[in-house]
Order: sequence, then structure tokens, then C-alpha cells
Amino acid sequence: MTGHTISAQTNTNLMKISFLITVTFFTIACLVSCSKNNNVDNVVISSAAFSGAYPAPPLRTYPSSSQKIYSWINTMDNTQMRAHAWDIWESINTTTPDSIPVWESWFSGFEIFADTTPLEVRVRTKDFAFPSQFFHASVIKKSIPNSPNEKATSFNRYSPSLAKFIYNHDLYKKSKLNQINDSFNIAKTNPAARLLTTSIDTVDAASFALKPVFQFISGDMPTAIPYWAGITVWSTTNLINPTPGTWRQCVIVDPTGTLKPGTTAKMSCNAEAAQEWPVVSLDQFYHFKITQAIADSFSVFAATSGDEVGHHNASDTTSVVDMVKASNIAMLMAMHVTGKEINNWTWQTFWWSFNNQDPIYGHDRPATLKSPWNHYNMNMAYYMVSPPGTRQGGEPVVTFNPYLETNLFGALLKDVSARDSIHWYGVFSNCMSCHRMAAWGPSNYIPNGNIDPADSILFSKNTKTDFLWSIPVRAR
Repeated sequence: MTGHTISAQTNTNLMKISFLITVTFFTIACLVSCSKNNNVDNVVISSAAFSGAYPAPPLRTYPSSSQKIYSWINTMDNTQMRAHAWDIWESINTTTPDSIPVWESWFSGFEIFADTTPLEVRVRTKDFAFPSQFFHASVIKKSIPNSPNEKATSFNRYSPSLAKFIYNHDLYKKSKLNQINDSFNIAKTNPAARLLTTSIDTVDAASFALKPVFQFISGDMPTAIPYWAGITVWSTTNLINPTPGTWRQCVIVDPTGTLKPGTTAKMSCNAEAAQEWPVVSLDQFYHFKITQAIADSFSVFAATSGDEVGHHNASDTTSVVDMVKASNIAMLMAMHVTGKEINNWTWQTFWWSFNNQDPIYGHDRPATLKSPWNHYNMNMAYYMVSPPGTRQGGEPVVTFNPYLETNLFGALLKDVSARDSIHWYGVFSNCMSCHRMAAWGPSNYIPNGNIDPADSILFSKNTKTDFLWSIPVRAR
């Protein structure tokens, strides 16, 4: 996978739509700029469900005003930011009256970008993940199949507030995005102002976008599950792209219950010599059994993402599809969580860990967080460089998920790097930097460092899409 200039118009399947595009420039301008900043302390989140989708409930520091969060950023108060990220994690995993975590009630990408059924009329299904269509547009090499099957096999999730705004403002339509971008071209709008928003105000504490990742295992025999232990020769066989299939440490999960948690058993882990590994309970993972209906509707799109994990801990299509069968198990291994409490959004990422008291990523987890959610470690990126906002120089803040970025690599184009192309790898990436590049029109992909929204090289011919790659990639 290599970095390259992408044209969002060619990244999705062409769909014939009938749409009246006579909209005044005032309407377009209001969509992109008629919003106000929310810096008050008493942020209110509606408790009402929308079409079976529940908003994330308030919990301790969530929601916080953008003013408060920016005060943490300006003082580089990582303790407060980490505490806030944990509060978000606990909030979205609150159990709904339907006995599912709040986030699982949210809208799938299919419902917003492909389904013609209004959001108010939906049949909620369990969705699988294809993360790349939402966060890593730079590595997409084919069009997204707008197939009804994806309704059961797309696991990018949008909270009710975010889903409604995108849907109600036609931001899922290519014609609308073209119209907005054309208006900027005609008006010769400066690059800083070439943007749209996905909320009424510049911030919306109820807006979240998620990207979960699953591993599929046998339902009738033990499986050695690798876990992340950093980038060293002792923990991975690939220091550049340390994907799960390269990790050198495992736990064993046995859905049959024959092997008892707390004991050890001898198995091979990722082609390493067989040795004793600890047996852990399946209940340490958020998981569910795959039904025949789910297996039948598993999309080719999901299977080719390169992020899901299947047979032999591999992520190729054959290995994944081989394990998506009735009576097998889907286990949640990781999740990106992005919230719009600030106009740059907050970025927190979670992954399952054998050591949930990790001194860097897990020791500060609140005691109120219950199983299985307390078995996931966390990192966050609330700014791009250190010190925050540094225009030139500054140390890039590296924040990646071991399940989602370790397979990425590419090269910056000469118009960005100024000289020869510079190669980059996902283990040096930053969520906020990557997503600042999300735009309708030609766009590069920059993994880290300060991204200036007024940069004329990056944003003079396109429309920034509020940090969401899903809008330019999935529009129909």
C-alpha cells in the first residue's frame, strides 16, 4: 500500500441519483460557516433515543466544554485528557435498555451513505467492521460496494447526532459536495475557509464516529490470540509493520471451556515454537457468536480491509473469510473513538491487552469501568505536535492503534515534502494529523505533524470535510 494523491470522486461506486441541485449560495455558505463555538461549561446531551440509537450518556468529565478541553491541551495536561478519554469509553459502553452497549445502537455507514431508507425507519443489525473506508482513504485501491449486504457487514458507527446531520444536509451525496466545492472555486475562497461542518455549532459533544476491529476464531477449539507488547525484537518479527500476525506473545482462548482460565496450555503462537501460554476467559473480550445470517452477508469489502483478523492471526481475505462461519466467534480487539467536543475533535484509541495495568496505557483506568471494557488499554491524541499548535518544528505526537495503523505505509508526494518523496509508516502516525487531511477533491495523506488548515498547497482546490474521511470516500 503506498501513499498517493487521491480523487474522492473516484473512490466510490457511481450511483445514479435524482437530486435537485439548485441551492442558493447562502444555503451553502450557512452550511459551512453559520455556526458558533460552544465554550460553556454546562454542555447538555439529549437523553432521547433516535430510531433505536441512544446518545452517549454524561459521565464525569464527559461531556466537557471545548474551552475546558483546550485548557488541558494548552497546558499539555495528559492526565486530564487521559481521564476524559476513559470517561468517553465508559460512557459509550453503557448498557442500553436493549442490553447492548450504547455504541452498538448507532448508525452504520451503509445506513447513511448507501441505504435509501430514511434514518427514522431502520432495521438495526449487528455490523462488522471495515475500518479503512472511514479512516484510511489513502490506502483504498478500489470502490466501495454499495450493497445491501454491507448493512450487516460494515462496522463503522456514527452517533445519532452525527448521522442525522450528515443525512439531513445531504453530505452523503456527491452532487452536494461538488456544489459546495464549486461555490468556493467561484468565490475564490481562501484555503482556511474551504470547509464544511457536520454539526450545527462548530462543536457537538454528542457527535461520535467509531472504527472497531474484530478477530474471528473457532467456536469449538482453543485459539492462540496474539497481544500487543510494543515494537522490539522480542515482541514482533517485523519492526516496520508489526501487524498481529508478527507478534511473539499470546494468550489462549477456549470457547468450549475445556481449558480453564488461570491455567496454561502449550500452543504455537504465530509460527513460533510451541510453548506454555496463559489461558484467559472469552468474557475478557466483547464478543458474540456468528450466525449463519451474519456469515452469509459478510461483505467482500470487509474481508479485504486488511484490518480484521482471521485464521492464523492473518488479515488477508482468505484468512478472514475462512473464519467468518456460523458458530465461530467474533471478538472485539480494538476501536478508534472520535468525538466532536472540540473543533479538531478528540481522538482516543483502545485495544485489548493481557496487561490491563500497563504503566503507560492502562494504569489510570477508572475502577468503575467493568468487564469486558476494563481489559482494553488506551492512548489518545488531542493535539498534533508538542508543544501544541507549533507552526514550524515541534515534536510530532505519535498515537496509533496496533490493530489499525501497523499495516500502513506510503510516501509523501514531492509537492508536500518539497524534495524527494518521504516514506512513512503507520507506527509513526497521529490520528488528528491524518484526519485533518480529509477533503472532497484531490487530497494527499500525511501521517503526522502539524497540518495547517490554511495551507494553500493542501487545501486550495478541495473542501475539508470536518476530519471525516467517510464523507469524501463514501459519498454517492
